[in-house]
Amino acid sequence: MFLADRLNAELVELVEAQKRRGLTGFLKSGYQAVARRASELEGKPWEKIEGFDKLYLMTPIWGGNGTPAMNRFVRKADFSGKEVTVVTFQSDIKLKGSEKVHSTYKEIIESRGGRFMKGIALHSTLPGKFAGKEYIEAQVEDSLLK
Repeated sequence: MFLADRLNAELVELVEAQKRRGLTGFLKSGYQAVARRASELEGKPWEKIEGFDKLYLMTPIWGGNGTPAMNRFVRKADFSGKEVTVVTFQSDIKLKGSEKVHSTYKEIIESRGGRFMKGIALHSTLPGKFAGKEYIEAQVEDSLLK
């Protein structure tokens, strides 16, 4: 929301059709992420980007990979003529493995007609915790808005 507000951009939220709850949901999430699976999404959010030429895709890194929701989105979206920046958040302060995730999304985005501008890795916190609004906003400000 912070980045969308600062760029005067439209926010398109990816909402999974099936909710993840409890330990079973956590384990399923980890398995799907490691296996690079995609989840079903509510509606067709990829249709909402048709009129835009610049996109910022923001997703956490789970199990060393992108999330199932973002995996579905990038596999369905038509990125033709669009400049795409991928921003990832992860618990590892050293941001280990983010290049691999960015590379994977770069390949998919370019195969679907887009121009991958860059991947930006930001630090978050452990699953189920919140790093803090100010902490996240400061990183977004430093990495994307300067």
